Amino acid sequence: MVNPLLLLALLFAVLIAARTARAEGAGPGSPEARFAGASWTQIEATTMRLAERQIGSFMGQPNAQDGTPVRIHYRTYLNWRETRGGVVLVPGFTEGLTLYQEVAHDLVRQGYSVYIHDHRGQGFSTRLLKGPDEGDKGHIDRFGHLVDDLESFVSGIVAQRQAVAARKGRKALPLFGLAHSMGGAVLSLHLARQGAATPLAAAALITPMHEPRLEGLGVTVDRLLTRWCDDGGTDLSVQLPLLSATRVRGKGFDAEETAFLAKADRQDNDMSHSVPRLLRTWEYRRGRCSGVHCAHPDARVAGPTLRWVAQACAGSRESRGPAAAAIAVPVLLVSGGQDTVVRNDAQVAFCNQVNADTSRPPRCRLLDLPESRHALLQERDDLRNAALAAVLATFAAAPPR
Repeated sequence: MVNPLLLLALLFAVLIAARTARAEGAGPGSPEARFAGASWTQIEATTMRLAERQIGSFMGQPNAQDGTPVRIHYRTYLNWRETRGGVVLVPGFTEGLTLYQEVAHDLVRQGYSVYIHDHRGQGFSTRLLKGPDEGDKGHIDRFGHLVDDLESFVSGIVAQRQAVAARKGRKALPLFGLAHSMGGAVLSLHLARQGAATPLAAAALITPMHEPRLEGLGVTVDRLLTRWCDDGGTDLSVQLPLLSATRVRGKGFDAEETAFLAKADRQDNDMSHSVPRLLRTWEYRRGRCSGVHCAHPDARVAGPTLRWVAQACAGSRESRGPAAAAIAVPVLLVSGGQDTVVRNDAQVAFCNQVNADTSRPPRCRLLDLPESRHALLQERDDLRNAALAAVLATFAAAPPR
């Protein structure tokens, strides 16, 4: 005779599983409505039911402009039941780990551990300009230092994963890279620098900044800046008093948020068709942090300085240049057909460089999503799921290293 209590327990388990499946959605990504009204810390808390969170920091390269120390904030989400490996998330310009909690949760739910750090000058890492009104400027001392910081972070991840694997008497599962926008240029430069020595088994670049679009300052100025960026203008490696730290677009985070909220049609934006997700990003970018590992108390950043533009042009130009031919692992590049923030032709140039050696199979695959805008990881569900599915497929197909 069947135990009625057992039947009741099984029925309860099925109902819970069905409810969870409806909440999480059928695709690899969470549905837009799942985290409606949730703060970034609440999403993080949801992930912590599946993973151990670790908060830390390390010292990056000193500020190239004045030699002061730079502390890099990071968080890791170590999946209790990791089955597929680890993913290093590399954010874009003005972004930070607060903005990537939904992505981190979706990856953990797929069986990965997740590692993410805040770039110098943004998120909860050290700001590079001093002064009460300077903290929310998008500024960089040297683009190559972003790559140095990433490589320091990855080295620590690899050491930790190898130690855990050795303790458990098994091989460490593979490590992958997933980057967006400016982070795509940073990750591209790492892959080119390291060649076959990279510890990453594969990489996915989502609307990467292989060249920024310099628009919105007037037709003549836009044209001059684009030509300067294309043709190898100076990277302003020498600090120019006042000029280098001048914001060339926008009036700061608060002003940009106010302008967006005041729009009659919020669909009229360059970033995403998902207005609910886009609205949440403003709150996430206001995230606050306290403790010894927090080098800056909030994540508010908006508007590039002239030095950032110069460094971004120099760094992205290098990332799509001949050195990209040294990249030795599979790379997925997802391009947004409606992207007005970065140049899609530069992404094609990057893939062509990676695939320049025709004696070997192509290593860069370009996927174009014609309807997507720039913030593809904050896009509407169908576009976001298409990108995430391609990312997961790329990671799953990567040859063992």
